[in-house]
Amino acid sequence: MLEWLLDLDNLSLTEEGVRLGFERPIPGWAWLLVALGSVALASWSYRRLAGARPVRLLLAGSRALLLCLLVLLVTGPQLVDREESFEADWVLVLLDRSASLQIEDIAPEQEASGPRVARDTQLRATLERTWDQWAAISEDKTVLWLGFDSGVYDLRLSGDTAPTGVDLDAPIGRQTRIGTALDQALARAAARPLSSVVIVTDGRSADAVSRAAMRRLRSEQIPVHAIALGSAEPVGDIAIRFAESPPVAFVGDLSPVSVTVERVGGGESATGATVRLIDADTGETLDEQRAEFEAADAESDEQRVLLKTSSDVPGDRNWRVEVIPDGADLIETNNARPIEVSLVDRPIRVLYLDGYPRWEQRYLRSLLLREESIDASTLILAPDRRYIQDSNTRIAELPTSPEEWAEYDVIMIGDMRPEVLTAEQMSQLREHVALRGGGLIWTAGPTSIPSLWFDTPLADLLPFTRAGADGSTISGSVLMQPTPVATDLGVLRLGGQNDRSATGWPEELSNAETGWSLLRYAQFIDPVGLKPAAQVLASARPVLGGDDQPLLLLMRYGSGRSLYLGTDETWRWRFGRGEVLFERFWIQLIRMLGRDRLARSGQEAILTATPSRAVVQQPVRVSIELLDQSLIDAAPPSMTVELERLAIGRSDAGLAPVELTLSREAIAVREDQEGTDPASAGVVYSTLWLPADAGDWRATPTSPIVAGLGLEANVEVALPDDELRRPETDHEQLQLLADETGGTVTLASDLESLPELPNRASRRLFERTESLWDTPLALTLVLLLLTFEWVARRVIRLI
Repeated sequence: MLEWLLDLDNLSLTEEGVRLGFERPIPGWAWLLVALGSVALASWSYRRLAGARPVRLLLAGSRALLLCLLVLLVTGPQLVDREESFEADWVLVLLDRSASLQIEDIAPEQEASGPRVARDTQLRATLERTWDQWAAISEDKTVLWLGFDSGVYDLRLSGDTAPTGVDLDAPIGRQTRIGTALDQALARAAARPLSSVVIVTDGRSADAVSRAAMRRLRSEQIPVHAIALGSAEPVGDIAIRFAESPPVAFVGDLSPVSVTVERVGGGESATGATVRLIDADTGETLDEQRAEFEAADAESDEQRVLLKTSSDVPGDRNWRVEVIPDGADLIETNNARPIEVSLVDRPIRVLYLDGYPRWEQRYLRSLLLREESIDASTLILAPDRRYIQDSNTRIAELPTSPEEWAEYDVIMIGDMRPEVLTAEQMSQLREHVALRGGGLIWTAGPTSIPSLWFDTPLADLLPFTRAGADGSTISGSVLMQPTPVATDLGVLRLGGQNDRSATGWPEELSNAETGWSLLRYAQFIDPVGLKPAAQVLASARPVLGGDDQPLLLLMRYGSGRSLYLGTDETWRWRFGRGEVLFERFWIQLIRMLGRDRLARSGQEAILTATPSRAVVQQPVRVSIELLDQSLIDAAPPSMTVELERLAIGRSDAGLAPVELTLSREAIAVREDQEGTDPASAGVVYSTLWLPADAGDWRATPTSPIVAGLGLEANVEVALPDDELRRPETDHEQLQLLADETGGTVTLASDLESLPELPNRASRRLFERTESLWDTPLALTLVLLLLTFEWVARRVIRLI
């Protein structure tokens, strides 16, 4: 009843700690004055009225009580419950879990000659050494343990199961972002009393601390204490940056493996390394080369090495490229790359067409016929007559359909007039190169090539425009000189298997005094007239002096490649070493072009992603080409491809696959292609993909027509600032952050005790109130006193 009269909702009279209070309290002496004033005023008001004295005293007392009650209600009486709470301050501990912590750059404490220690091992040892101190801090403060790489995530306390007290996963984050990690960590501690931030890292970061985070750290006086991991002295690293080889090669083919070896970082590291090609199944070393770098203080240096090997056994080969630095190496995990090659045991099918007998034609024909790895058909063609020469495989006539052209891997055209081929045959040959990966070799001559071919459909396969080569020659004799492009492709290595020079080019061929090395006929090719896709494999160096001019050109055209040789004098090399140099020169070029065709033969469809190595936001072309006629007949308007990133770290988990829609490319049919069936040229679907995240991506088609063919393509997407491209620490940035926030930087190797953390704990007072002046009880008391006085006045007839 009393709680109803007092209209209590939130408080109860029986609760412990509930007491009476006032919204507008007055001191005790003021209450004495109120009481005396009320009595005086009430007595004065009834002093001269008629009536018995006791009754008047009773009425005066009632009025005095009413006046006191009104003053009491004016002061705002209320029930009050006060609670005091204590909130401990927070400490944010950020532990670096990026891949850079795998780097072993810390000298051992006991043995100077022992193996180096990884940064992650140092982090764990530091936590174990200071765990008792962290446990003591946790008694008074709330310690939030967070791991971070490109962002932060919670770390689970392990209790007594681990010496460090924290469950730490392997450091495999792709990127370190200290700025992002601080932003996310401070957001988790928003509206909390924050004592300090302790960050344990090597300091290397892809971003800087944001202005918002720095403003909060300064305004709230939150110090950032850094425990620096890793060596304070920079240590360099030698790594394999790229390793590439043809996916398919011929048995007995000298397969080139191009390796880019990179030396990054400063300080102590080897200035040289041995690069080896190893058979992963047997452990046999197939080839090795040296890579020499600049001075040790150079920040970055790259060297390209060409490894080569051959095998007489067909089948799939699992090779491995390894780099063995001369001295201590910082990161051993980037010293090896796998290589997969399929070897096919069949001869390269070559069709050699020329216009008339000449020395180059005779020796080249003989080479093609006696080489066991080549199945050649050689013909001399002229507008008025045709001579069918000796061939491994005789043919009655030239190919007249796409299927007949498809029987050849490489087509060679000597100094032949274009009239011997119809426009339709030329168009079919062009499409054979573009869509089926066929190779085309042009051999220059004084009568027809290239001057008479610019107005034909095959002009697209010449690596220069009409302005680039008009048939004029270089004055005097020239020497052929290979370019770095040839070295990267593994061709023009005429020195043989035992030649360990960078180019593999015999010195005699660069020496004019040998005589037989001179090429007495070479066409002038203006570099300005080269097409954008043309590459110079060898240049002509005039003996009489002057600038080098392009002599041997390679151009990618669709799926195949076109090769142009601006001389027909390579037969002269036979005077120096017999058939050896001449044979190596031509067979290496033929096999290089034949590999493109070999990679496409026997396949129903091809899925490609180029480039296979890209950086974030670099366009990657994803395409599907249908080669089987049954697939071409059922070709849909579009196809879909799913790109899935292979999960490695926590930041990769849960990443949704990317689905791409590939549109069917239009087939341009020129006037010279009329009558050609577009379907016979194949169907291509393509689109551009801009990768938003780094990692190893696998592309697989999801369209039903090709989903069961087992097609896939891999793309390696890297960040512009890759985590392991800069292996050295960055303690200077940690020092700047600590100085800006009033914190400290301590090397993990020198850490004996944790830095002093300020006390930011807070006490808060929570008060709950229930007013009493507006309750039914207050109204009842006022009405009772007023009613009593009115009734009493009626009784004594004062009203």
